Amino acid sequence: MRMNFSRSIFLLTLASGLLAMPGCKPDPVEPDPPPTPPVSTTGTLRIQVQPTWDGAPFALNTVYHNVSNYRVKVEMLKFYLGNMRLIAGTDTVLVKDVALFDAANGPLMVQGSVEQGTWTGFIAGLGVPMALNDADPIVYSPGHPLSLSNGTYWSWATAYRFVMFDGRFDTDPAGTLAPAQLMSIHTGLNAMYREFELPLANGLTITAGNTTTLTLEMAVDAFFYSPTDTIDLAVDNQSHGDNAPLATMLTNNVVHSLSVQ
Repeated sequence: MRMNFSRSIFLLTLASGLLAMPGCKPDPVEPDPPPTPPVSTTGTLRIQVQPTWDGAPFALNTVYHNVSNYRVKVEMLKFYLGNMRLIAGTDTVLVKDVALFDAANGPLMVQGSVEQGTWTGFIAGLGVPMALNDADPIVYSPGHPLSLSNGTYWSWATAYRFVMFDGRFDTDPAGTLAPAQLMSIHTGLNAMYREFELPLANGLTITAGNTTTLTLEMAVDAFFYSPTDTIDLAVDNQSHGDNAPLATMLTNNVVHSLSVQ
């Protein structure tokens, strides 16, 4: 009886010791720290086109007097800008490959992501760059600048119209009735694509994470004249791919109408 009691004490002590021993569990593994997010080096450039007439805001369906003193009412103004980019020395950054501006749709603006820095010039083309102009438009969904839904595609030429400038005019500067004679000047085809460069005299600084606006003034009154040519609507007022001299004059005048504000 004494032996059994002693054995019981021994077994109890042994069991208590085993319970007190630490378990054979692996040390907890610390999780890897979350990756550090990359620091953004780009900002947003918003390009805004502000149409004017004689320095004042321009509005469709308003009667103005042009350089020939004709009464002119512009009813449609659509145009493309392509291959828009900023430059600084030998550095160039693309802002947007193509954008459609329609004066009937409110503010004319487009935006893109740009590397931070200070830029000294803006380059673009009036029209659709050749590679895009020659592509099949069926691939573009509604909402895209090159979608067929925009009504800017010349099916007969399998190419886009670059500038669509429509309205009515009256050669009598004192006329009181609504101008009735039609004008419709559309440019297009690859030969009419015109690149231009506008210097940014004070530089344009893009900072990471912020939006910077570049405003281009488009003097619509200057569509009718340049230092060397004047479009006389009484003589020449229609171009739809078949009047290259008139389309060329309008193209050159539109390019010269643009300036940086």
